[in-house]
Amino acid sequence: MNLTRVLSLTLLASAVSFAGGKYWNVDKGGTTMKFLSMATSPRSAALAGAGVATPQSFAEVSRNPLATTSLDYSQMGIQHIVFSDNVDAQLTSVYFGTSFRYVNVSAAMEYLGYDDIEGRDDEGFKTEDYGAMAWAVQLGIGSAPSTFNWALSARFASQSIDNSTAIAVLADGGASFVLNRYFTFGATVTNFGWVSDYESEEESAPMALQAGISGTHPILDIFDLVLHADAYRRADYDAEWRFGSELIYKKSLFFRVGYAYKPNDDNGVSAGLGIVFGRFQFDYAYQSNPVLDGNHLFHLGIGF
Repeated sequence: MNLTRVLSLTLLASAVSFAGGKYWNVDKGGTTMKFLSMATSPRSAALAGAGVATPQSFAEVSRNPLATTSLDYSQMGIQHIVFSDNVDAQLTSVYFGTSFRYVNVSAAMEYLGYDDIEGRDDEGFKTEDYGAMAWAVQLGIGSAPSTFNWALSARFASQSIDNSTAIAVLADGGASFVLNRYFTFGATVTNFGWVSDYESEEESAPMALQAGISGTHPILDIFDLVLHADAYRRADYDAEWRFGSELIYKKSLFFRVGYAYKPNDDNGVSAGLGIVFGRFQFDYAYQSNPVLDGNHLFHLGIGF
């Protein structure tokens, strides 16, 4: 059995898990290193996490393994998240990807840092402030852009809170199929693997499944309207539905909007834009959050 069949069967079996037991036997919120399921790409954030089937560049590779298959030239870049004033933290990620004759390879690294966090004891009295930080590195391989695309990646992550540290060894996989010039289907499995304990407390990885369809329709030969509809489920939450749209002007100016429907949770609207000038790419997104007041995401990339 060849690699494409193995990946297809694996993703089909994973998709069935959307209908599985509640929270996959993980209590709601019972995962650690949740930053690994947080959008780092402004495009993905602007689309409310939709569009897994059609990544536009290596910039999305930290959360979508199929981004490794997106380009036929090399690209590198940096992304940064500015959280609201309610969260004293910033997340920065860098990535690199290059294309060979039959395969693409990618690499990424990210760092999440917090300012001092106010400590409280069991009775609520203030104690000493403490710190927290997390980071991850990954390598990926995937097919060069084609009708059928596949990708795999491996990740090592670490998270420290006060004097406790946990590590994780994780893997992602994905496959997509370009039905014609109008429709593309895709599915991914992310953050599958092992996480160490925090001071003997058992933790679970934020494993997630996502499947989606993207449709493209040209308008007046200068615009493309792209619509995305995805189903997403993380191990400790019920399935959610993600919708996004992009209006693209001559492959150089991108207007994006997205909406995530989350049963029994806060829904979210997001928006953003992208600019491509030659091999330079800039993206921005605003991701709303009723609790955190919203995040700002930036990306600067260069192709060569």
